[in-house]
Amino acid sequence: MDIGNQLRNLLEQDGITQKQLAEALNISTTTLNGYIQNRRQPDAKTVIRLASYFHTTTDYIYGLTTLREPMVSPYNAEERHLVNIYRGIPEDKKPLYIETGRTFSKFGKPKKKKI
Repeated sequence: MDIGNQLRNLLEQDGITQKQLAEALNISTTTLNGYIQNRRQPDAKTVIRLASYFHTTTDYIYGLTTLREPMVSPYNAEERHLVNIYRGIPEDKKPLYIETGRTFSKFGKPKKKKI
């Protein structure tokens, strides 16, 4: 874990000073400098605040990934909820769930006109 290196890179990329970041997070510049010099390790809440400030993930702050941008889910909250419901259904009931979904998806669609 090289949090210090990650923080130096983020500060440089975003063009902000240690003082600005320390003020934004309401921590002392000495504390922040300790993180940057790898003399101190931030607690989990501080890592979350750092990730939020830089619009990244805690994994990136900890140096566990090189991807600064958080992974974006292709699903909205309702879709994720449906997927979680589906995952909790016994395997033998999943075809019924899918067929029910197909039936409901037909409601509200305009009927095709016959020529």
